[in-house]
Amino acid sequence: MYLKENGPEQVKSGYTGTSTLDRKLLDRTRANYRGAVTLCDRWFGFFMETLEVLGLLDNTMVIFTSDHGHSIGDRNYMGKRGYPSSPEVFNVPLMMRFPGAQYAGQTSDMLVQHHDITATIMELAEVKSPTEIDGVSFLKDAVSGRKSIRDHVTVAWGSAISVVTDRWWFNCKVDGTGILLRDLNAADPFAESVAEDNPEVVKTLFAMAEKDARGGFPGWLIDLAKNQADAPGCSDLAARE
Repeated sequence: MYLKENGPEQVKSGYTGTSTLDRKLLDRTRANYRGAVTLCDRWFGFFMETLEVLGLLDNTMVIFTSDHGHSIGDRNYMGKRGYPSSPEVFNVPLMMRFPGAQYAGQTSDMLVQHHDITATIMELAEVKSPTEIDGVSFLKDAVSGRKSIRDHVTVAWGSAISVVTDRWWFNCKVDGTGILLRDLNAADPFAESVAEDNPEVVKTLFAMAEKDARGGFPGWLIDLAKNQADAPGCSDLAARE
C-alpha cells in the first residue's frame, strides 16, 4: 500500500545507526510500519463498531494508548532506547472515548503519565485505592482546558532517566553521568545538548527525578548505570555487537 517497489525486508530492528543503511531497506521498513498502523487502525475500528452494534458504547469507556514508540531513521537511528531518549519513542498517543461520547472532540496538550490513567479510571469508576498510588486523575483539568496537573514527567528506562517539562528535555544515567539537556524552544532541540550552559537547570531536573524515585535510586540500579555499556535497546538484554 505504501511502497510499490519490491525489495529487502527489515526482519529485525537493528538497534543501530541508519547512516549506512541501504535507502531501499529504510524505505521498506517505513512502508511496513505504515502498513502496520493501517492494520491496527482498521481492526480498532472494527472493535469500536462491534461495541456499537452490541449496544455497549453508552456504558463503556475505551482508552487507546501505547507503551513507547520506535525510531525508524529518526535522528539517524533504528530502534527504541532510553538513552539518548527522544520524542518519537517517548511521546505516545492517549485517546479516550467516554460513555455516550461525553466530551467528544475535546483535546488537551497537558503532560500525563501512564499511572495517571489508572487514577483517572478509578475516579470515574468511583473506586478508592486501598493503598497510595503515584497517579493523579487528569480528567477535570483536561476537559476544563486548565494547565497540566504536572509541571514535568519522569520516564525511567533501564539505568537511564528522562525528565520532560514544557521547556526542557533532560536525559542522563541514574548515577548523574552522560547528561543531555535539550531546549525545546530551540529551532532543532535535539541537534545539540545545552547542559553546560544551564547547570542549575540540570541540577533542578535531576532532583525532580530523584524525588519521583521516592527520594533516590536504588544502589543496584546505580551500579548498573556505572557498569553497563551504553548499548541501545530497551534492556540489558538488548542485542548488541
